[in-house]
Amino acid sequence: MHRECISHPPFPGPIPMAIHLLILGTLLAVAAAADVAQRRVPNLVVAPLAVAGLAAQWSSGGPLAAADGLLAGCLVTVVLGVAWAKGALGGGDLKLAAAAAIWVGSRSAVPFLLLAGVAGIPVAFAARFAYRLELYRLATRVNAGGPPLVAADIPHETAPLAVAVALGVFAVVWGRP
Repeated sequence: MHRECISHPPFPGPIPMAIHLLILGTLLAVAAAADVAQRRVPNLVVAPLAVAGLAAQWSSGGPLAAADGLLAGCLVTVVLGVAWAKGALGGGDLKLAAAAAIWVGSRSAVPFLLLAGVAGIPVAFAARFAYRLELYRLATRVNAGGPPLVAADIPHETAPLAVAVALGVFAVVWGRP
């Protein structure tokens, strides 16, 4: 990764690193909260995350750093596009990961993906547990003489992977020497 890039303190450039991290953290927190609550990542969060990442890279290292961030976003899109095409990953999660990769740059894209994947394991287990509890609650309702289940009553099993993406980004950002 370029020494100038956002994930390599000390942060040179006209805007202090704390401002960049505040923007990054706020947008990732909103994305994660939306994903946990609604199981979707809004484009109204992903687009500003990508634009702010490009701006942060540009302000810290100029056009080459911004191009490197864009390359990282493209690499992550290609790699995770396979999982998305197989239905193993939602489109919002893919877009969020690509936008987040802009912040870490191409040399940190693979560690970011690995760390986000590791962080996704407990997230997926927690989501599976919550899903099973909901199925148990529905079955108990039916067995107690409640109304029969219809297809719309049965929830779709998903995991809020925006949480794992956020953890992966911050593990890379703060893991840099």
